[in-house]
Formats: sequence, C-alpha cells, structure tokens
Amino acid sequence: MPAADKPAAIRAVVGGAVQGVGFRDATVRRARDLGLTGWVRNDDDGSVRVHAEGEPAALTELEDFLRDGPSHARVERVDVEKVRAEGHEQFATRGVAAGVFVVQEHQATAHHFDLRLEVDGVMRSWAVPKGPSLDPAAKRLAVQVEDHDLAHNDFEGGLGNGGVIIWDRGTYEQGGRVPWPEALDRGHAVFVLHGEKLRGGFALQRTRPGAKPQWLLIKRRDDEARPGSDLVAERPESVVSGRTLDELLG
Repeated sequence: MPAADKPAAIRAVVGGAVQGVGFRDATVRRARDLGLTGWVRNDDDGSVRVHAEGEPAALTELEDFLRDGPSHARVERVDVEKVRAEGHEQFATRGVAAGVFVVQEHQATAHHFDLRLEVDGVMRSWAVPKGPSLDPAAKRLAVQVEDHDLAHNDFEGGLGNGGVIIWDRGTYEQGGRVPWPEALDRGHAVFVLHGEKLRGGFALQRTRPGAKPQWLLIKRRDDEARPGSDLVAERPESVVSGRTLDELLG
C-alpha cells in the first residue's frame, strides 16, 4: 500500500469521571459513525484509552468528541499522540476480561498444540498442529475438540505414550462487536492474549462445521505482531518447568 493511502492513527488517554457513565460505548458508536477502526477500553487507573485509525479529518472529529464526552461524563484531560496504524478491521471494545488461556504442547498419536480459552467456566479447546504464530501471514489450522475443565490447565508430564508441557499461559480479553460465547457460536471470535510468549490480538475463524469444526487461528496486525517469525522454534520450552517436550519425553 502506498504511504499516502495508509490510514493515520492516534492513541488517546481520557482522564476524569469517564468510567461508568457510558463513555466507552459512546466512543465506539461515534468512531463507527466516522468510519474509523481500532479499539476503546477502560483502564485500571480510571481513564479511557482509545486507539483509532482512519482519515485525518475523522480522527480530528473523534478527538473533539473525546474532549466533550457524553452528557454524564466529566472530562479533565485528553492526551493524544500520533502512532503507527495497526490494521484493524473494525472499531470495537477491547479490554473485557474473559479469564485464562493456556497452550499445551502435546505429543500423542500426532504432535500438536492445544489452545484452550476459558469460556463460561470451561476451557474451550482447539488442536493446532503447527502451533500458534505471531506472524499475521501464518494462518494456522485449529481443529475444535472437546471442552476441558480448568484443572487440566496445570497438567505437565507424561501422558500415555506421550507427554504434555505448558508451552504458554496467561489471561485474555474478549474483543469484537459480538459478545462471547455468541461470537464463537457464529464462527468468528476476536481476542487479546496476555501470555509469556503470545501477546496481542488474535482471531479464530471457523472454516468448516461438523463434529470437529475446523478453524483458522490468525494473529492480528498489531504492535505485538512479528512477521516472518517462528515462535514455536524460537521458544520451545515450558513456561513452568523450562523443559522442552523432547526433554520431557527423553
């Protein structure tokens, strides 16, 4: 894409009485009306943080909106900086805490990685043969398998003729316009991982229904993306024990 055609982007931090007054939802609506992409979230310090991409004139209008806010808000400050565009597909709420995630590398009949996301008290699970990637161009096959309970997240060791290591783990946030688990039921779910190896936005896109639905696991183009990288090869060790799966099995 020529530089002139790339969208401009801003990050804004809005301080004051801006949480619990509809500020986040109002920002989402205004940004969509302006044709912008990006995200908005409530931060732990009481501020609202916004990342927006699009035409400079639309970004200026959004800045004006942030300085006023909805009727019940009391904006005390708005700090804005120009940043690199991340390539978002829509404007959505970000930062809705969803629970924990884990990726377990598993040597069974076939070698694979199990991606598990906590949804409504269980771990929704996908077998990813090649493992997750931080390269947005690497669209990984992910076969949905049976749910697991949360207790399985801590398992590392021998299993049958194979074994399991905890390759990565952490927390995650729901993203996108559609709430979970409805987003999964519809077949397109956007989320943000906060792991030791996997960080930033990801999407799961269902490509084939059936008894074991097939999905694609895709890294979003954001600040955590690493085009051309091979994280599975670079970081083969367990985040718990430091052992690789080969060391465990050996």
